[in-house]
Amino acid sequence: MMVAEVEESTSPELLREATEYGEWVLPQMAEVLLVKREIIRDRKYQIAVKTSPADLDLMLARSRFPAVLRHRQPPFTVNTIAGPPLESSPRIEHGQEAWFTSSSGTVMIREVTVDVRDETTRIVHIEFRGV
Repeated sequence: MMVAEVEESTSPELLREATEYGEWVLPQMAEVLLVKREIIRDRKYQIAVKTSPADLDLMLARSRFPAVLRHRQPPFTVNTIAGPPLESSPRIEHGQEAWFTSSSGTVMIREVTVDVRDETTRIVHIEFRGV
């Protein structure tokens, strides 16, 4: 049986590792709530950030995330690592980019779930899963 190697923190090193793996660009003003790395056979990173609607759009564009975010209804299957429960949100949006290949040749799924908390606040749950 394989044992998972798990680390959770807001350390700059873990954040850099996660964003480099997923080739993701966070806005300067984004508040990092938590970063998680899980390694069993493949790598999985999760990042939770609090940001503005404008910075969310900028983050998606700079990270070359082509998926359209679509409105989702409960029940939610996303496992979040920080922030309020998705069930308490007035609106949830979700998008997935399957089979993203990084510049280093790593193939992964990049997934974004957005908690539209209010007019000015977005809690963004980002996940990169190696395949």
